[in-house]
Amino acid sequence: MYRRYITFVFALLLTPALVLGDEPATEMPPAAQLEFFETKIRPVLVQHCYTCHSADSDSVKGGLLLDSRKAIQLGGDSGPGVVPGEPDESVVLSAMRYESFEMPPKGKLSDDVLQDFETWIKQGAADPREGGQLVSKTEIDFEAAGKFWAFQKPVKSKLPKVRNKAWMANPIDRYVAADLAKKRLAVSDSAGKRVLIRRAYYDLIGLPPTIQQQTAFINDSSPDAFGKVIETLLESKHYGERWGRHWLDVARYGEDQAHTFKARKYPRGYYYRDWVVESINADMPYNEFVVQQLAGDLLDQPNLHERTPALGFFALGPVYYAENVEKAKAAADEWDDRIDTLTRGVLGLTISCARCHDHKYDPITTSDYYALAGVFASTKYQERPIVSQEIVAQRATADQAVRDQALEINRFLAQAGRTIRPSLTAEIPVYMQTVFKWLQIKDRAKDKKKASEKLLKESGLSKTLLDRWTKLLEQKKEKTRGQYSFLADWYSWLDALPNDKDLSADETCLAEVLTLGAALQTAVESRLDDRQELFAEFGVNAAFVPAEDLSAVTVGVIPLGNLFDDSKDVPLESAVASDKYGAVAETSDLGVHLVSYGWGTRIKIGPEIDFSFAQIGSDSNKYGSVTNDGWTGRSAISTTGKVPANNEKRHEQGIGMHSNALVTFDLDEIRRAGLMSVGQKFRFHVDRAGMNDDVGGAAMSSGYAAVVVSKPHKDKNVMDAIIGGYVNGKKMEITFSDFTYNFTGAIPAALKADGTFAEFDIEIPSDAKYITLITTGAGGPTDNTISSDHMVFSGVRIEMSPLPETKLANTEQGNKREFTESDRQAALLLSQMLYDEGLLALPSGEVEKRLPEELQVKATGLRAEEKKLMDAVAAIQIPLAHSLTDGDARDMPIYVAGDPGKKGTISPRAMPAIFTGGESVPFQTQGSGRLELAQALASSENPLTARVMVNRIWASHFGRGLVGTTSNFGELGERPTHPQLLDYLAVEFIENNWSLKHMHRLIMNSKTYQQSSDFREDPYEVDPDNRLLWRMNRKRLEIEPWRDGLLYVSGELDLTFGGPSKELDDAQNRRRTMYGFVSRHRLNELLRLFDFPDPNITSAARSVTTVPLQQLFVLNSDFMSNRAKAFAERVQKEMDAEVPQQITYAFELLYGRKADEEDIILGTEFIETVAESDNMQSAWEQYALALLSANEFLFVD
Repeated sequence: MYRRYITFVFALLLTPALVLGDEPATEMPPAAQLEFFETKIRPVLVQHCYTCHSADSDSVKGGLLLDSRKAIQLGGDSGPGVVPGEPDESVVLSAMRYESFEMPPKGKLSDDVLQDFETWIKQGAADPREGGQLVSKTEIDFEAAGKFWAFQKPVKSKLPKVRNKAWMANPIDRYVAADLAKKRLAVSDSAGKRVLIRRAYYDLIGLPPTIQQQTAFINDSSPDAFGKVIETLLESKHYGERWGRHWLDVARYGEDQAHTFKARKYPRGYYYRDWVVESINADMPYNEFVVQQLAGDLLDQPNLHERTPALGFFALGPVYYAENVEKAKAAADEWDDRIDTLTRGVLGLTISCARCHDHKYDPITTSDYYALAGVFASTKYQERPIVSQEIVAQRATADQAVRDQALEINRFLAQAGRTIRPSLTAEIPVYMQTVFKWLQIKDRAKDKKKASEKLLKESGLSKTLLDRWTKLLEQKKEKTRGQYSFLADWYSWLDALPNDKDLSADETCLAEVLTLGAALQTAVESRLDDRQELFAEFGVNAAFVPAEDLSAVTVGVIPLGNLFDDSKDVPLESAVASDKYGAVAETSDLGVHLVSYGWGTRIKIGPEIDFSFAQIGSDSNKYGSVTNDGWTGRSAISTTGKVPANNEKRHEQGIGMHSNALVTFDLDEIRRAGLMSVGQKFRFHVDRAGMNDDVGGAAMSSGYAAVVVSKPHKDKNVMDAIIGGYVNGKKMEITFSDFTYNFTGAIPAALKADGTFAEFDIEIPSDAKYITLITTGAGGPTDNTISSDHMVFSGVRIEMSPLPETKLANTEQGNKREFTESDRQAALLLSQMLYDEGLLALPSGEVEKRLPEELQVKATGLRAEEKKLMDAVAAIQIPLAHSLTDGDARDMPIYVAGDPGKKGTISPRAMPAIFTGGESVPFQTQGSGRLELAQALASSENPLTARVMVNRIWASHFGRGLVGTTSNFGELGERPTHPQLLDYLAVEFIENNWSLKHMHRLIMNSKTYQQSSDFREDPYEVDPDNRLLWRMNRKRLEIEPWRDGLLYVSGELDLTFGGPSKELDDAQNRRRTMYGFVSRHRLNELLRLFDFPDPNITSAARSVTTVPLQQLFVLNSDFMSNRAKAFAERVQKEMDAEVPQQITYAFELLYGRKADEEDIILGTEFIETVAESDNMQSAWEQYALALLSANEFLFVD
């Protein structure tokens, strides 16, 4: 008996009315097969096979031609090349796999290409090529092509006359009824109210109606009852979720890459997803919706941050693996993805088919394709804030306050550290004894790391200082030891010790170490009182900086090259005092904001300060580095006008670099480091700028030396960041375009290697923030712009204005005493102990706990203020969206046969010529062309944009578009079933401000939409595919509304709106499916199983498959079992009644209808029978699983 009722469950699942997915699996339609051939197969054959296997080949290899359908199927000496439907019997594929022959011989094709050929052959090897080699059209007749229906501007035709006027609710019905009448077909009756409300809810918000919502609609007898339902749903925030997901299919939304090696991730991709949802909820006009996704950043409108997430349409696109020689192809593949997504998604054209050759069917040339590619080649990825500039500025101010406070703390601790260093001399013997212990045990310890950590912990000493002491005390090289005469006794004693014994615990040795340490302590302390005088003479850094790298500190003068070897924590006086020859500029150096080489033309010289140096010849060539007192490495600066005899010896102070090099100095950072106060005016000087002496007379040597002084924008729309710009010492006029500054007017003559130099003397106002030094080459377009271009800025410095009085006083003072060698040795000893890198110089982090009480109080106050400032920073979040910005604007050459290595003529950026009367009209822009492209697409004059979108809306409501190929309105696409209706809808869309909600109202209020889906034999015989719409199509729910519906009826659905994505495999994830993480690399199995589109490419429509794994998931998965358990608990909790009443309640929740008598009888028998052998809860869970798994829930009538 029990088995009988278990069988009931499967019978319920397998009845024709209820079986999961009762429609057969679909194959690729013929048009799509041909498109697949054109985009995936033909380009590979042309690029890799035609050389040896086409009619143009000098010698046809193996008797095999591959340039026509007949030839490739006939094959050659080894048999048929392609056997449609049989990949394993196709010689071509076998050879490509390197299983028999090896084609192409230069290297095996990628796995993706092999998979494409296998798919193509399995699908029947669709191939439009007739005869022998296909002869490409030499030109396109645009006048004739423009007469094709899709390229004609849509117009509203006169409404057709119909007989049954009472049935007509709006013009849609008249067009449909008129076409039905031509076939003598009648419309269907209207669907019942329960069917209609369930249809509307799933169509508009992707969720089923509640019992209360159904009851209210059924009881509403007003003529506009259904209209009110539609309005309620259009105002629901869930409307945007449902229809946003439709658009995300087109946008191939994904949150990672198909590959994982060096792959760009999109952890905040959900900002774009949420923008789409919110825009659709707000009924953003579709033309504006398109423009913002292409070029929202380029619109002359306020609140850029609100549009920034929209740019995820392209910014979240696939990025292809690019290493070595594949970089050009990877870039081309990315542009192709953008072109394909845009043109199929918005225009309904397969323009990507023109990547390798003119489109075989549509009026699209390769020049058209590369004109679009130029737009995307001129665009680059960028992460941008999605909060206002005011908030960004607040955060920047708060960040700066934290940095300033941290610098203040570091400066305080650095000064305090210097103060306490003399008091640490008593620790000298302890450090020496600890190092001795370590030297004895380190080579004998089994685990050196643990032994070291134990010794450090026992000693209680500073690890940093202990490392410094160890490095010094274990020194073996005699030459190096000679620099530390104060350790001579230590080295002699250490060398005399036996090496075969561990003396770490030897009392005699330990005592001797303390004695040696005490002697050193005494030597240090005996000269402590003289340290100021000694340091004034020999330098506090005497033990660390070679004599030739010491620089006299002139108060108020800062040689900029001196900063290159100093960290941002170093006081300015120490940085200026160190003039390391050959030091290379790094952004970690004090005062250095940016270092760049070979940037092309445009670069950010400061935050949000874009400057193009194209006018002075900047390009992507680069060599060498920005160097102190040399032009690279140890090659010295020399600007005497004569070739130096010894270029390795330092001649002058300054900065050298090759052409196409740039360094930006942060003046505020220099101010904060000391010596220069905020608000202080100063002057920028360069004594001589030009070609270094070592290239004197070189004919090719020429270049420009430029300086730009800038400050942050107060308002970027005002473009007020540039204070002044100078080329070869001459002040230039500055202009801007597309938010990018550039020099304008006559450019001075290039500096050449003829002994002539430029001088710079620039007054720097107190509000200046950055000084940028730039060098560029002055060669022609084909010249090597960095050949022998050794550019230098000799004597480059900034000076306070006016100079402090102390400068003059210092120059007049003489030495008050003569210093001996003994004094010099004492200075070296004290420097070794007390300098910032010395043996007693505790790191700032360790100084704090060693401070005396009065200094500790101040440190505590500084830390408290820092905490307050950091809390203020944490309160100002600056979320960044994956976005776009314009790069270097460029027109692309045609890649012959799609090969980046074979460049043809240049294609200026433009719309395809078919849209501009058959003549390409280049965009008039200095930017990428994205805005011009977006405006052309969104124009009411564009014949396709509105048509394609209203067709997508129609397809989502009816299960099929008026044009069946929703992303292909070209020659290979299907023709519209109702062309006049399609044009009416397109014009209506435009005339009503491109409103999606208007289109929903229009469509859903029509009698056509409200028809029953009941089957009728007579019209079926005439129109089996229901193309004429004699009834409503029955639709299977996609994975999102199906999964959401299951969670909704079980009472578990989390309706939280927006936010980060969550893995669908997480059993606790009860959010709507559209908030599940979408992976291109490894698509979630549930999504994959139930026909979720491939997020690597734009999707025209969801496929509908029926495979055994779907049934297995429904019957056996934990997900379904958990939903059944929750649904059973809900029914029993909310309907505390007998089983028949509970069954009725369950049917209303699930199917929107009352259970009929047979439903109640079968259900009651099943539940009661199972409960007898098990329990009532188990019985209800099994019954709930059967109900949830039924097609009545899965399908919408």
